[in-house]
Amino acid sequence: MDETLEKTPSLTENKALKQDNRVVTALSAAVIGILLALAALIIAFSGNKSAGSGPVGPANNGNLNIAWVNTDTIWEQYNFVTDVKAELATFETNLQDHYTASVTAFQNEYNAYIKKASAYQLSLDEQKKTEEKLAQKQQALQELDAQLSQQLLDEKTARNMEVHDSIVNFIARFNKDHKYSLILERSYGGGILWADSTMEITNEIVKGLNKEYGAIKKEPATTEKKD
Repeated sequence: MDETLEKTPSLTENKALKQDNRVVTALSAAVIGILLALAALIIAFSGNKSAGSGPVGPANNGNLNIAWVNTDTIWEQYNFVTDVKAELATFETNLQDHYTASVTAFQNEYNAYIKKASAYQLSLDEQKKTEEKLAQKQQALQELDAQLSQQLLDEKTARNMEVHDSIVNFIARFNKDHKYSLILERSYGGGILWADSTMEITNEIVKGLNKEYGAIKKEPATTEKKD
């Protein structure tokens, strides 16, 4: 489930996008590897069953009970994802505002220096000290840009994993009752090119996720009323 939550560029767009691409590429490779392994397992199981030799599968009468979910749909309809996207947008805006304010302050200070220097209001010594000070502030701005970009990337990664874990954990609880042997992930560009629609349980998963998340969202309000 390697879909990212936020697709807008970070403060240093190229750097952040390159890092994001590396993360996505690594996750995609891992997912494809898992799916290929599962496909090989299914093929091997089917071959053993038809040949009538060797083990015929798990203890549930030798049948694999398989289901699949469309994670693109989950990420579009899961209310937690919607809220996280909004929170990330606010987080990014706050970082951008902080950086913009710092840049504006530096620009104003630089313009004031140019104005005084042009009017011969500063001695050579004062000009030298001011320029050194401005150079230090400019360097600090570059460091701030990199720092805020990394902070944004870390926040996106953490929130993305938070959503991912909530989905995986819910499916694990869901499967305690349904007893599927395998629950596969299908997404655009993923490793599953076709799957029988009768095996899809996406709507059940989305409904269950939103029900649980809705209950969690109500908990703080309930606590406040009790107090």
